[in-house]
Amino acid sequence: MVSSSPLAGIRVIESAGWNGVLAGRLLADAGADVVRPIPPGGDPLSAEPPYFGTSGNSIQQAWYNAGKRILELDLREANGRGRFLELIAGADVLIEDWPIGAAEVSPAELTAANPALVHLSVTPMGAGGPLSGWRVNDLVANALSGSASVTGNADTPPLSGYGNQSHHTVGLYVAVCVLAALRAARKTGAYQHVDLSAHEALISCTEQVLMEWFFPDGVWNTAIAPRQGSLHWSNAYEVFEASDGHGVMVTAALRFADVLLPWLLEEGAAQDLGNPAKYPNVVAMVRDIPYVMDVLRDWTRTKPGEDLFYEAQRRHQPFGVVWSIQEALTKSPQIEAREYLQPLDVPGFGPVPFPGRFLRTSADEGRPRLAMAAGSVQWLPRPRDGSRLHCDPARPLDGLRVMDFTHVLAGPFGTRVLGDLGAEVIKVGTASRGGGEHARPPLLHNVEPQQKERDHQHGDS
Repeated sequence: MVSSSPLAGIRVIESAGWNGVLAGRLLADAGADVVRPIPPGGDPLSAEPPYFGTSGNSIQQAWYNAGKRILELDLREANGRGRFLELIAGADVLIEDWPIGAAEVSPAELTAANPALVHLSVTPMGAGGPLSGWRVNDLVANALSGSASVTGNADTPPLSGYGNQSHHTVGLYVAVCVLAALRAARKTGAYQHVDLSAHEALISCTEQVLMEWFFPDGVWNTAIAPRQGSLHWSNAYEVFEASDGHGVMVTAALRFADVLLPWLLEEGAAQDLGNPAKYPNVVAMVRDIPYVMDVLRDWTRTKPGEDLFYEAQRRHQPFGVVWSIQEALTKSPQIEAREYLQPLDVPGFGPVPFPGRFLRTSADEGRPRLAMAAGSVQWLPRPRDGSRLHCDPARPLDGLRVMDFTHVLAGPFGTRVLGDLGAEVIKVGTASRGGGEHARPPLLHNVEPQQKERDHQHGDS
């Protein structure tokens, strides 16, 4: 392992399927020595399509297992269990998704082998409760969490998230919880067990689904978030079709008065928004946001998607062109400038452009590589110094101080997770960039959703 990487020296056993496999990849990217035990006959991931041509090598296996060491072990036999417990004795972390009531190795065996182990169990519903024995896939997990309920529109069935998104969300939580528990284990010298419910992790990420349920008397006047296609719940963000067929995410929510409206007027595309008798001020426009969005839809239809996107960026408007995967990898100058894709030789197929890390740090060295088969792994048990400092099990990040200058939405959500784990987070707003509620555009959330049904004619008053 590269000695200067952020997690260099950390030893991780990843005995998990979809809900844990990304976490191992993230930890390996950061320099941890991740060993993935697989049963005789091969890794279940190896059967997951698609494949590199006719090589029989799974693209998903190559991606998720990059940077790991693969060790064949049969935990049903005494010899395999013995070797596994030897690994546990020298490990720092165990990530597993063993079914409730059918653990490959008992907690008593784990603690006896390593009393300072970080043991993370990730299951579909969590270890307790009447549904703890349920097993679900990505499609069912999305449906049960509520996220599928707001996909598509009222006339279509719900849509499945693309690309294992539920597993990726859970995997990110696994990685974060592992690092938090590792901090507690090193502080206390004691065994740490994390019971992670994939269901609860996914529910925490459903934004307006949760907001509308808990606050049904809010501006939306319903406890059930409606399905309205690409239209955001604020009614001020939507994907429209451009003249060349590209989709473009267009919004009226930011800098409408000083940037977007002058732009529409400049191009003669403002329609009735340029009539002061009908819309004397921005407040009047915001109160009729469905019409504003209709104007933006008509305007978008007249422009090539990429031209509109780049001009919006020049004017500091957060529009986004919808690219295909091929376009995203070949048209973005960032991909080439940051050398995100690097040639990697796949046995039986040849060189392929292989994606890099999810994130970068100043201590990174090397690049992701394909998983390596390991005939054996020799980890000596860690010396125990006997320290027993106090750490609240529910607050493993207690004492960590975070200054949060991030803007809505991803940054504050991330620091909220750190706060949930015990960190002291100070949210900082500035004159130019507010934080949380202060960053919201005024009045946009007061629009009645049903106004969207109105038929806006240019001659209406």
